[in-house]
Amino acid sequence: MTARTKQTLQNLRNRASLSGFARNEDGTITIFSVMMFVLMIGIGGIAIDVMRYETQRVQLQYTLDRAVLAAASMSNTLDPETVVRDYFEISGLENYRLTVSVEDDLNSRSVSADAQMDINSVFMHMFGVRALTSPGFGIAEEQIDNVEISMVLDISGSMRHNNKLTNMQTAARDFVTTVMEANDYVEDEMLVSVSIVPYNGRVNAGSTIESVFTLSDEHSRSSCTRFSGADFETTAIDPSQPVQRLAHFDLANFDSNAPNMSYRSFRRPHCQTNDFAAILPWSNSVSDLHAHINSFSAGGWTAIDLGMNWGVGLLDPAARPAARQLATQGLVHEDFNDRPLDYPVEGVPTDEDTMKIVVLMTDGENTRQYDITGPRRDGLSNVFYHEDHDRWSMYMPSTELYWVPDRGDRNWTNDGRSRPDRASGTYSTEPYRGDESNRVPWQYFWSRWSARMMAGEFYYEGARRWGGDWDYYRDLRYNTYRQYADQAIADANLRAICDAAHAQDIIVFTVAFEAPQSGAEVMEDCATSPSHYFDVNGLEIADAFASIATTINRLRLVQ
Repeated sequence: MTARTKQTLQNLRNRASLSGFARNEDGTITIFSVMMFVLMIGIGGIAIDVMRYETQRVQLQYTLDRAVLAAASMSNTLDPETVVRDYFEISGLENYRLTVSVEDDLNSRSVSADAQMDINSVFMHMFGVRALTSPGFGIAEEQIDNVEISMVLDISGSMRHNNKLTNMQTAARDFVTTVMEANDYVEDEMLVSVSIVPYNGRVNAGSTIESVFTLSDEHSRSSCTRFSGADFETTAIDPSQPVQRLAHFDLANFDSNAPNMSYRSFRRPHCQTNDFAAILPWSNSVSDLHAHINSFSAGGWTAIDLGMNWGVGLLDPAARPAARQLATQGLVHEDFNDRPLDYPVEGVPTDEDTMKIVVLMTDGENTRQYDITGPRRDGLSNVFYHEDHDRWSMYMPSTELYWVPDRGDRNWTNDGRSRPDRASGTYSTEPYRGDESNRVPWQYFWSRWSARMMAGEFYYEGARRWGGDWDYYRDLRYNTYRQYADQAIADANLRAICDAAHAQDIIVFTVAFEAPQSGAEVMEDCATSPSHYFDVNGLEIADAFASIATTINRLRLVQ
């Protein structure tokens, strides 16, 4: 066999081997498995890198959000950029790039921050990605615009118990301190005004309010006020229109064993004649507000509706002439000259963003609200007096006769005149000596003797001796100092003024402080929303007031 033939045969064998190799499928699965394994490791590695990236991004953003919120707080006295950078330094994050921008103004602060952080990839570098960058951005703004607040605080008799008055005073003082942080006392530029309206069974308007509001003119001895049902349907109290003044009277003092009337006469006026627990309007002074809160003592019944009506009225623009007058007199800060500011009008832009807020607190429920009945508040009474002879005559409507007591030997009046013997007297068709006796004004009696004493001394004898006059005596005694609004009416009044406040976008926070169920229910109804209502006991009142103050000075994460 020639060499050429051998070469040809070898080529044929090689070709056959190659053809067989090409047709042989042994080992294909192994190769595929290796390729899939590598691919799965790559995909899993990518997932791990992505998870590491996302964990780092969340931590970065969380740190950023907390940092800008703290830095933007108006109560923060440190440099805002320093605060942001301090947050990052203690966070445990490394290799970050941080840019901080601060915009600071009198009544607002905006802090924005841009952060980036790289993380080296563990698996993705096999695909050409050596690092991932976590971005973070946040901006926080605390905007405290003009804020008008009315604190309506219960000082009724039940506040004596369980240390409630002290707990409330502490919480109220802390509240004042917190909300007043927005005011710039260095530059003397004020944003927040606070009015305090204390109440029990009445509200003492006080000399400051009386000087700029119109009170009815039955007397000028005191300045407690009351309102008609229609007055609760509007937020406005017009300073130029008379507000009904409570009568100047002593509710119930009576001592049957006293030797003369000077010892059982007018001793304790129903409405205080000084400025104790008076309304303190539109104040910017933390010390004045604290002192006023500290001066409270507990006593009396409960009239939540009266307190709320005044609290809302001091937020209504109708009261602006009163605030302006006080500002002119230097009794209110000049920055409050145009307060209460107008209510916002939907769809109409305004340069004066304003929050109007009522914080209403009670530990009870609406109870008794005493006053003299209308026909006996002012004008001439049914009692006649003959000054020269020192003789009295009392007209009894049920009999159309006059009871004329005899002049006895015992003292009767405060100035030492004698009074008639209670056991003697006559009925007559006219007063003693007819036209020589003069009808005495009701105010004369209410400012000298208690309502209870009036009924007993001036009408008792005639009523006892003439049975038909008992109803008149009872009517005088009980209706003279009756409860002018029962709980159902007072609750309806409270709901009405709360509804009126809501209609004007006044924010109403309510605090039921160890209150009974009926009181708690009406307070919850009055609140702007369930989240604006607090039902607390004991020291929890401090938490409630602190939460309200924080909400007022709220931080807004705007992006």
